[in-house]
Amino acid sequence: MSRVPRPPHQRREPPEPVGPMRPPRPRDGEPALPAAGMSSGGAPGAGGGPATPEGSTAGPAAGHAVPEGTRARGGGDDGGAGGAPPSGHPAPSGGAAGSEGAAARAATAPRCAFPGCTRPAAPAEGPGRPPAYCDDPAHNRLAAYRRRRELAGRGGADSAGTPAARADLATLPLAAGRLRAEDLAAQVRALAAELTCALDAFSRQMSALGDVTAVEAAVEAAEAEAAERVAEAVARAVRAEQRARAAEAARAEAEAVAGEAVSALEDAETRLAAAEAAKRQVVEHSAETVRAANDAAEAARVEADAQVQAAAARAATEIEAARVEAARRIDEAVAARERASTRLEEARRAAERDAHTLTELRAERDALREDIRRERAEAERVRAEAAAQLDQGRAAAAAEAERVRAEAAAELDRVRFEGEARLAGERQAAAERLTVIGEARAEARARAERAERQVDELTAELRAVRASPTRPDPT
Repeated sequence: MSRVPRPPHQRREPPEPVGPMRPPRPRDGEPALPAAGMSSGGAPGAGGGPATPEGSTAGPAAGHAVPEGTRARGGGDDGGAGGAPPSGHPAPSGGAAGSEGAAARAATAPRCAFPGCTRPAAPAEGPGRPPAYCDDPAHNRLAAYRRRRELAGRGGADSAGTPAARADLATLPLAAGRLRAEDLAAQVRALAAELTCALDAFSRQMSALGDVTAVEAAVEAAEAEAAERVAEAVARAVRAEQRARAAEAARAEAEAVAGEAVSALEDAETRLAAAEAAKRQVVEHSAETVRAANDAAEAARVEADAQVQAAAARAATEIEAARVEAARRIDEAVAARERASTRLEEARRAAERDAHTLTELRAERDALREDIRRERAEAERVRAEAAAQLDQGRAAAAAEAERVRAEAAAELDRVRFEGEARLAGERQAAAERLTVIGEARAEARARAERAERQVDELTAELRAVRASPTRPDPT
């Protein structure tokens, strides 16, 4: 009797099943059943088993196979025993091997996470998490988030009604989805183990009763159907876990982007505070310059008046020279006042520009805060929808498991009833045959006894004839 295939073992990483569904092991003399499979999209295939990850069925040797290119590079780097090239082919030089290694490292280096950027990520500086973006300062997590939103807004009208869009909508943040999916998978595995034990006990009982090939075929059909449904339930649990992990990654990315946005806002506010301090400093310096110019002009005017009075006392020629000198100094003071006024006007315009920039930055900060608020509201709505979908999926899986259990129990009862009826018929036929054989045996015994009596009678007659005297012939 074949056994029900076990469901695939679930791991936390990666979410896909580790190996394919094991087919039932046939008894001696029976043909082997084909292995159940799954389609590439994750839905149950013709056999009803779970999807086999690519490369998992290659056997143990595939996990330890060394690529040929890796062996070639290892031989070129060692240059000693075990690394000699085959006869007839020249060994590659050290420069060629180094260039091949550099090309291999460049091919396997992580790429920039900014959408559309093909440059490699910046090298890590010290311990910690390596950078995810290139050395371009414009490529950061906030800019990548905005770029992804822009691309999603462009292509959202075309892909809103496609199955891929619906699948993306199904990838929602499920905080507790992983644990619930694991509990559901454990329940399904327990149900499969219980069904396997019941079917094995029934098969042993039917095997002890006699040769019931038809009953075994019916039981194997029931086992295959139950295994297919169990595999479907396991596949649904695996897909739920995958959606939960993708949603968790998206939520972490959104929180990181929000944190960087808050950091950028704080940096902008710091720059605005510095600009306001610089503005106040420029205004104070301009006021001091104007006061100094006024003081210098007043002092020059007083000095000029004194010189004029002194010159009038000394000589007329000195008066004219003093007047010219006073006029020159007055012109310089006026020019200094005009320059101070010009600087004050420039400082005022710079302050206005700084105030306008401050207003724009504050508006951008408010817009970013509004975007963050909307994103959080959307995340809460998506989380609620995901929880509702998870509850629906859990209820559907429980109902499906209960229905499979009821159908399997009904099928087992039907097969048991048919086997018992057939066994009773065979026992009745055997009893009838035994009755006929007993009757034939009794009839043969009676015939043998009659034959023995006849032999005894003939023997007695023969003895009587021999014992009687011989009569003379009348002729």
